[in-house]
Order: sequence, then C-alpha cells, then structure tokens
Amino acid sequence: MANYAIIIGINHYTAPDKQGLKALKGAVNDAQKIYEWIIGPGGVPPENCRLIQSVADPLNPIKNQVDHAIADIVRMVVTKDNKNADRLYFYFAGHGMGVQIDRENNGLCMADWDEYMRDSATLSSSEYKKKFINEGLFKEVVIWLDCCRTTKLFLSPQPGPGIVPLGQNNNPRMMLAFGTEFKNEAFEAEFSIGNDLETRGVFTRVLLDGLIDLARNERGKVDANDLMDYLDFFVPRAAQQAGFSQEPEFYTNLTKVKTIMF
Repeated sequence: MANYAIIIGINHYTAPDKQGLKALKGAVNDAQKIYEWIIGPGGVPPENCRLIQSVADPLNPIKNQVDHAIADIVRMVVTKDNKNADRLYFYFAGHGMGVQIDRENNGLCMADWDEYMRDSATLSSSEYKKKFINEGLFKEVVIWLDCCRTTKLFLSPQPGPGIVPLGQNNNPRMMLAFGTEFKNEAFEAEFSIGNDLETRGVFTRVLLDGLIDLARNERGKVDANDLMDYLDFFVPRAAQQAGFSQEPEFYTNLTKVKTIMF
C-alpha cells in the first residue's frame, strides 16, 4: 500500500503577554508517538511521512511550513503513484479553536498565533479535509485532531494550498476524529510510563492504546468503527481519572462493510 502521513505537534506559541497562547507540554511528544506508530504498525514508509514539531527559536511551525509539507506529499503521489495512493494520515496536536457558525470545522493554531493574526495563523480543519478528499488522490483519508474546540473568539481559519489535477478517487473512505466535542476543551494530563510521569494529550494517549489493544485482540487488524467505539468509551474515563471532562466526536462516511482497517 502507498500510504502517506502529515503529523504536527506544537508546544511552542507566541507568549500570552504578547496576545498569544500558553505553551503546551505534551503536543510534541504526542506527535512523536503517533509518528512512531505510523512508520511502524501504521505502514507508512518514513520517506512518505512529514513530521512537523515546534521549536521556540525561531518560533515555528507557521502555516506555510505545513502547506509545503502537504505539497511534498502531493508531488510524490502524483509522480510515484499516478495520483492514486492508498491512505493519508493527517494528525494535529496543539491549540485549537472552534468556529462559531460551523461545528464541523475547527481552527488549528500555528505557533505564531496571536490575537492580531487569529485568522491567518490558523488552519481550517474542514477546508484541509475538503482538499484531501476532493483532490481524489487517496482511497482513504484519516484525520486525528487533538486540540480544543472552544468558541471564545470569532474565527475565520484559512484554507490549504490549491487543488492540483484530480485523481480518480471520487468518494474516498474518511475518518475524522476530534479529541473533544464542539465548544469543549481537550486536555493534557500526566500518565505513568514505567517509573516516570509523562505529559500527554488524553485523546492521543487513548488513541494509541486503542490501536495497540484492538490489534492484539483482532490478530493485528483494527477496524476504524471499533476504534471509534473504543475512543468513545475510554477517552471520557481517562479524562475523568485526570480530573477533567472530555468526550471525542467523529465525522465519517464509514459503515461496517465500508470501513478502514489499521
């Protein structure tokens, strides 16, 4: 299978005293753990994966870096796979904001976000999803977003780079999983890893546990529908144990017959 992935983890942001956002502790680590799963059991060759992790100086990533990573993937699919690849993973961990008039959309905040650049430094999850689906380059599109969806600010997040010549997949299978429900927060928490404590996003930690646990129970394969059930059950419980309230939300065109297998 020709699989590809774009993985983003952002801890570092413009400081709150400069109208930015507080730094996170677990997003970069979450992105690294997702990357390790994706290039292992996820079946994506490392050369087909773009891992984007934030740094403080110079402060990044910004929108342009994400769009260039997407363009790299598109070029490979066009040249290597004749515009007909199998699966795209798109993962984001960082600050997010809901869009008040569109519950299926969410702003994905880049490192340079501040109140003056609230739109230009924010990716539109629905516009990027449309790009991945409407281009028809992939048979399957998997989107996992571990970020808040609160609507404290009016937001008009930005679309992705323009559409290239279309592929032949007119109705790709799609799984979109938000780490939390519309207008709610997503949380980080400390988890015990051996003798150490590690800060992780609650959703991502449960997501990876589910991929591992279900694969162990189902002879190495995980049905996306079973994974959503697992997340629906265990994310609220993991959040409650950490002192929070959080439930995931899903948008998908999958059925029991028409599914995605991990």
